[in-house]
Amino acid sequence: MVLQTLILGFGVGLVAVLPPGPVALSLIEVGVQQGRRGAAWGAVGIAGGDSVVATLAAILVVLGGTLPAAFFDGAQLVSAFVVFGLGALLVLRPTVTQGIARSISRPGRTFFLLTALTPSVFGAWLAILAATPFATEPRAVALFLSGAMVASFGYHLVLGAGAGGIGHRVAPQTLLVISRVGGLCMIGFGVWAVL
Repeated sequence: MVLQTLILGFGVGLVAVLPPGPVALSLIEVGVQQGRRGAAWGAVGIAGGDSVVATLAAILVVLGGTLPAAFFDGAQLVSAFVVFGLGALLVLRPTVTQGIARSISRPGRTFFLLTALTPSVFGAWLAILAATPFATEPRAVALFLSGAMVASFGYHLVLGAGAGGIGHRVAPQTLLVISRVGGLCMIGFGVWAVL
């Protein structure tokens, strides 16, 4: 059961981070502009922010039996609208991440704060954890999150390093397409979360 829960967490964590949202797109931009080192620090920051936010979401989900159901329904609805709105922004203004990446001088700290303070990150973790069949079992939730955090860190490290390695060869038009695809994925996730 332990290994299965870790693997499930890894798989769900990987699926959760695969659609390129604003944080991942900003990491790609940092990799393109600052190289592998800046992107690696950004990946560490994202994993740290993800860990903090996912842990807070896990605590709320595990305590869910003592909190009003309306709280979870409301939080999921608000998060879905935020994710949908961010997705629409990326579809309509795909260059929004480029301006953010240019102003980042400390990628680790910046990406930690960007991840930890983005409401859609918290909402996504809240929705994912609440949907698990073991949401009220602290040990299972902790194992699930451990697998998900390994997936998040590994994915963002590879994504950032890859962007840093090939950044000088990526056409600006390709980055715009990636932004728009990420926006469409976020819109889809927002709609799914409401249904």
